[in-house]
Amino acid sequence: MKFETILLVSDIDGTLIDSRYQIPQRNREAIQRFMEQGGGFAIATGRSWESVEKCLSGLRVNRPCVLANGGLLYDMERHQPVSAQALPPEAKKYAERFLEHFPTAGVEVFTDTDVWVLRENDITRAHMQHEGIGFRTGRPDDIQAPWCKVLVASREQKEIMAYTKEMGTKGVRFVASSDRYWEMLPEGADKGSGITRLAELYGYPMERVAAIGDYYNDLEMLQTAGITAVPENAPEELRQYADVVVCHCCDGAVADFVEFLETRHEG
Repeated sequence: MKFETILLVSDIDGTLIDSRYQIPQRNREAIQRFMEQGGGFAIATGRSWESVEKCLSGLRVNRPCVLANGGLLYDMERHQPVSAQALPPEAKKYAERFLEHFPTAGVEVFTDTDVWVLRENDITRAHMQHEGIGFRTGRPDDIQAPWCKVLVASREQKEIMAYTKEMGTKGVRFVASSDRYWEMLPEGADKGSGITRLAELYGYPMERVAAIGDYYNDLEMLQTAGITAVPENAPEELRQYADVVVCHCCDGAVADFVEFLETRHEG
């Protein structure tokens, strides 16, 4: 079939969904058409599996998804982790330092199966309510499962970023996934490494991996995939990493990208 050797990977926020947090019908139809022609479709996101499931609202994903911004591969159809890259033990100490030095910051921890909230604030409450996911509350020592990601939620992001540079962290990396979310990931874990693991698992050569994303946490994915796109709402700095700039996410950016792939693979 036309797309049996191609893996299509899409970010969610600012890419797959519109400003109302819905998937445009154009995207649904195009993704379904792509899979019917043999294509593999997956999501790459910082979200949890439960949040992804609610967001997809019945849209099928026929390949495991890259979650926690690269720290986790998760099979949405079987509802089970495929592989997880854990943060080092020092991550707990770093999380405790954020809690101590920024008393108004919210802190969340993502494991391979659950989301924990170490401290709530209005941003974390809005996050959980908006995504409609269940979560557990507790202290760092309460979390026995491997940590895949720590999210620090605050309007003081510039101050938190500056403090991070002074911490002298090891074995972890940091990325901004929005202007209020500062994320700690395992060193070497990003969406680029995530789609590489996924491609290896299913035998896709990287030149046949198509990826679309709109924000700075998509950079490594855009640098790694063989065919790339960004929606027109993406920052200007990301456009240099895209083979094509498609329409705004509200107008069906993923559908535009599928149509680009269809034209590219005519015959």
